Amino acid sequence: MNFRVLAGMPTSESEMVLAARFEELGSADLVASRPTTSALIDAAGEFPEVDVVLIHQDLGPAPVFDAIRDLSHRHPQLAILLVSPTMDPDTFTGAMEAGARGVMPHDSGIAELETRITKAAEWSRTLRRHLESASLDLPASGVRGRIVAISGAKGGVGTTTCAVQLAMVAAAADRVVCLVDLDLQTGDLPAFLNLRHRRSISDLVEAGDDITPGMLSETLYVDPRGPHVLLAPEHGERGEDVGARAIRRILGALRSRYELVVVDCGSTMNEATAMAVELADSAIVTVTPDVPAMRGAQRLMGMWERLQVRSHEDVYSLVTRHSRKNEIQPDFLQQLLGTRVLRTPVPAAYRALEPGENNGDPTKVTDEGLRKAFARLAAELDLLNPPPASGQGGKGGASTPPGGLGGFASLADRRGAKPSTRDVSGFLNASGPNPSHVAGNGHSPVPPLGPSRGDRPGPGSHGGGGGLGGFGG
Repeated sequence: MNFRVLAGMPTSESEMVLAARFEELGSADLVASRPTTSALIDAAGEFPEVDVVLIHQDLGPAPVFDAIRDLSHRHPQLAILLVSPTMDPDTFTGAMEAGARGVMPHDSGIAELETRITKAAEWSRTLRRHLESASLDLPASGVRGRIVAISGAKGGVGTTTCAVQLAMVAAAADRVVCLVDLDLQTGDLPAFLNLRHRRSISDLVEAGDDITPGMLSETLYVDPRGPHVLLAPEHGERGEDVGARAIRRILGALRSRYELVVVDCGSTMNEATAMAVELADSAIVTVTPDVPAMRGAQRLMGMWERLQVRSHEDVYSLVTRHSRKNEIQPDFLQQLLGTRVLRTPVPAAYRALEPGENNGDPTKVTDEGLRKAFARLAAELDLLNPPPASGQGGKGGASTPPGGLGGFASLADRRGAKPSTRDVSGFLNASGPNPSHVAGNGHSPVPPLGPSRGDRPGPGSHGGGGGLGGFGG
């Protein structure tokens, strides 16, 4: 296969001269030429198999070094060569600092053009193979990886923060991790990780049934800090294209190549997030210790159960914004929700999160309490160990119900399913006559959340979602 070259030439004359030279080359093909920097950057995303980009120093309107820097940031596997009428040291230094692989004179002959392109293209393909191997090989254990789906009881409870931090902790423990943003309308992982990437999950939807390693390699962002990232669509309306069938294929492809797949499902349920929760080995609902949050968690888990996505007994609750001064403590929250509450809560250290979230760098969160909390959570969820050889994905290995999303049934189809016999419509008794329901902190009992049906909350009680103050996500 010939090397593939994309060019940015400022005039039609320079473009014609370059095209004539490529007609004489036997080892490289000129796939396209663009007259502006913005058009060239867009074209680099349109031709994923390009090896080399030739960019003329007079290309505009943006400064050519800025264009090189943008290209190398978005497509690190591309070899960029600056075509320059001047070969002075300043030009060479500026090009190298911007991310170019080299500088070549604009009047290069056929032999020199072929030599430079061949060397650059070989470097590009070597790097591409390296990135693809790092991202897409089977996990070291040779078994299917684990999927952890994290959903928010409501917006602002720290779902994205928890997903990012858990993925970072697992990656630091040498796990091969992929972080998936399935908050399709409002996902904001680029801000949390300070990354720019043109590709998103919608590109894999368009790939059809055959998701190849090359497609994943072009779509995923390889974060040098550890996890690889699959982004939500840049434009929220494109999230409607991502359905249950596509998510099953995409998560299946990722599970075969990563030891751990952490899915940020956001705080709304749709066919895509419902499928992710159903396929997950562990489903987590983040909830803050307040009444609106618990009501949101109740509604979310109630929908999962009515639509046969997941039973509430097979869901973990993760308490964020925890403080001993809170009226509602984790043990009481467990009684209300009827789920397993993770032993480790995330402390209410809002200010300590700001350096990481404001700078787009999770490693800047240096607060020891937060770091220990996320490390303990990762250990509690068994995210630090390789997946077991006999592990089966989804609901701890349980088979998908006949009417479930496993058969690609839509949420509309599921609404006709036989409802659960459990009462998932509201809190059975959230008030309780006894202040001891709340951990001893000197506060008054929690106000009633629903109609009383006895002295204590029944085992089927649920709760809902709430804001996390300074917690993002």
